[in-house]
Amino acid sequence: MVQKINFAHQNQIFKSEDTNEDNKQHLEVQKKELSKSNKVSFKSRLNRIFNIHKGNKINQEYADYAIYIKDFTKQFRKFKAVDNATIKVKKGTIHGFIGPNGSGKTTTIKCLISAMVPTSGQLLIHGQDSWTVGAKKHVGYIPEAARFPRKISAYDYLISMAQISGISVKDAKLRAENILKDLGLWEKRKHNPNAYSSGMKKKVLLAQSLLNDPDVLILDEPAANLDPTARTELFNELRKLREQGKSVFISSHILSELQTLADEITILNYSKVVFQGPVNQSDSKYQVSTNDNKKFKKILIAAKFHVETDEEYLLVKISERTDIDLNKIMALALKEKITITFLKPYIVDLQEMYEKIVMENRPVPKERER
Repeated sequence: MVQKINFAHQNQIFKSEDTNEDNKQHLEVQKKELSKSNKVSFKSRLNRIFNIHKGNKINQEYADYAIYIKDFTKQFRKFKAVDNATIKVKKGTIHGFIGPNGSGKTTTIKCLISAMVPTSGQLLIHGQDSWTVGAKKHVGYIPEAARFPRKISAYDYLISMAQISGISVKDAKLRAENILKDLGLWEKRKHNPNAYSSGMKKKVLLAQSLLNDPDVLILDEPAANLDPTARTELFNELRKLREQGKSVFISSHILSELQTLADEITILNYSKVVFQGPVNQSDSKYQVSTNDNKKFKKILIAAKFHVETDEEYLLVKISERTDIDLNKIMALALKEKITITFLKPYIVDLQEMYEKIVMENRPVPKERER
């Protein structure tokens, strides 16, 4: 009696030339046992993967930051989309993320939300690796493009998204209702979001990102294609969220809006971070104008002040003892009989600063070989 058994890939296809019933039953038992062992093995692999992502280990060194990106690089074959970037986003702030098209902003954001895998470096949210379940619980995300399913109301859409996040139906309905009312969309809740205006679509995305009550909001060009009124409404909502203690990481090309919205900015240019710091530097410099700027500049320098000339103004660097330094400046002017005609905190023009930094960090073109 010759018996042939062929085990084909994972399906374990059994073939036998023997028609003996006992042998058939024996082969069926073998088949079930093999199938059972494969299922256990596959399940254990899934559990192992899930447990890795479920990890909630917090790196205490970076736990004080909402987002900490350290030595991050993303490379596509020979092209480096982002090169060794380090970005720090403080808790409870709005952090602007700006740069020319193709500089790596969207790539950074996609790696931060685990839509892409970084080549190297660390991406942390509240001190946890950004790809872990623990970190994702802190995050709400708004993409640049607003796309929604057809034939579903905005209200039902938000309820479905909340359930995907693990929220019960009862709580999902309550959260969707409260958020839609806060954003002024409750009256339009039964309409499909695809029929909304661009501004209303962005509000639905904002509502979706807030369903799990995140601590950190990540926005990729949220103001793209919005009219001025819709932009103002969106940015006002972001200000309200900052007042609630939430952190906002926003990529945008609208520098005039970021001037008054953002606390700090990071500029990415040709895949590298070329600037990171506060937008409003009023705490460190004051604009001073007098009836004799040239003379007063010499007096201030002699008094150990750091002074720069900016068109018709003097830019005077002030220490942390702001009141003491301002009183000293006025006392010096009074003593030398110089009239101060203008004195106010110096606010950096973001557009001007951006253009200057980007132009200064342009790569030098290689000389062509002769």
